[in-house]
Amino acid sequence: MASIGGRLAKVMYGSVVVAGIGTWSMSGFVPDIAEDTSFGDTVKKWKRAGIDDAGSVSFDGMYDPADTNGQVALNALATSTSGLTNLYFYESTSVFWRVALGGEILLDKFNVVGMSKNGLATVSFSGKVSAKQLERVA
Repeated sequence: MASIGGRLAKVMYGSVVVAGIGTWSMSGFVPDIAEDTSFGDTVKKWKRAGIDDAGSVSFDGMYDPADTNGQVALNALATSTSGLTNLYFYESTSVFWRVALGGEILLDKFNVVGMSKNGLATVSFSGKVSAKQLERVA
């Protein structure tokens, strides 16, 4: 079984690496499943229904207030109503995930900074994937 190490992973905003990020994740595509059970059934039945959820993304790491083109630029979007089409989640030097054409990522968590007396400052971001799924580009 092949496995992938996270050492070469990164998050890029456009052509800029977002500094300090050490973890990224995505929730994955979640289809809307509804119960389709009727009187007399002895086992629940389910079917796809409604509108599917393209999921969410999150990325966390070390806070860097000097990262003007990465962390600071993303935080500046907090009051914007526009979504991102140029946020890339790399799993290696050449393989990454992005929102498919026609979709966007709407950031819903900005500038979440954490401090510890015995550690480095941390930062977190998250967003909802809208209109299209994330796609893997290899």
